[in-house]
Amino acid sequence: GGGALAIISLFLPWYGFSIAGFGGASEGAFGSGLFAWGGLILAIAGAVILLLKAMEINDVKVGNLAAEQFALVLAGLGVIFIILRWLTETDFVKYGLFIGLISAAAVAYGAFGSMKDAGLELPTADDFKSSDDS
Repeated sequence: GGGALAIISLFLPWYGFSIAGFGGASEGAFGSGLFAWGGLILAIAGAVILLLKAMEINDVKVGNLAAEQFALVLAGLGVIFIILRWLTETDFVKYGLFIGLISAAAVAYGAFGSMKDAGLELPTADDFKSSDDS
C-alpha cells in the first residue's frame, strides 16, 4: 500500500502557488529536488524488497541485514529525506509532500512490523560492518 502510494505521490504537486484569476504553477517530486524524489525512491525500494520477500520471489540479504531490516533502513532514510526537503523549503507546500511523507512512513512502519514478525531486532551500527572487520 505505502509503496504504491509513494509511486503516485511522485507525480502529485509538492510545491506550487495560484493567483486568483491568473492561474498558477506547481512542481511534483521530480521538480522539487533530490530530497523529494530521492526519499520516495528509497521508500519504494524498501517496499519492493518487502514485496519480493512476501511473494517468496527473492529474499534480499545485504551484509548482516535481513530483508526486513534493510527495507526499514531504506524507508527510514526516505522519511528523513522528505522531512529535510520540507524543512529546507517551507513556502508554497502542496498536498503531494504530505502524501509522500505518509507513504514513506507507511513503508517504514510495514518494514518494522515485518521485522518484528520475523523475530528480528532493529539494526545496530555493528550490522553495517563487514564480516572481516575487527
